[in-house]
Amino acid sequence: MNHSRTIGNRIFQGSRCGSMMVELLACGALLGVVLSTAIPALRWAIHQRKFTDEREVAMLEVDNLMERVTALDWNELTTERAGEFRLSAAVAAQLPESRLAIAVEPDADDASAKIVRINLTWDDAALRPAPPVRLTAWVYRRDAKPEQQERVEPN
Repeated sequence: MNHSRTIGNRIFQGSRCGSMMVELLACGALLGVVLSTAIPALRWAIHQRKFTDEREVAMLEVDNLMERVTALDWNELTTERAGEFRLSAAVAAQLPESRLAIAVEPDADDASAKIVRINLTWDDAALRPAPPVRLTAWVYRRDAKPEQQERVEPN
């Protein structure tokens, strides 16, 4: 029995089993290369997603804290009173080693204003400090009257 085939002007003899095995090995090697580059990229994407989620939670928490602090009465708005505010339990659980600092100080340029600064830091999954979330607001006395502007009347 003759196992020869004619394709175009060429005559092939023998079986294709050997070449099929080589093709499978080449495909396996190619698949290995693709997976070896894809797995680190997926790991990086997962890490970035976690970092982004933590940062979003931190920004929302600082924003909510700022609303609560600035809602205090003018006379209550002190560093000691603001220091009584804490992170919510859910945020404290999500941000490992979180540290919250709230400072209230008078504005040097305007006696009817106080500056509120909130700083939230935490450690990421690798126990490295994550970039802090900071928010600053100026709070003005509610019963303060606008300063009288100097008028110059024409002659």
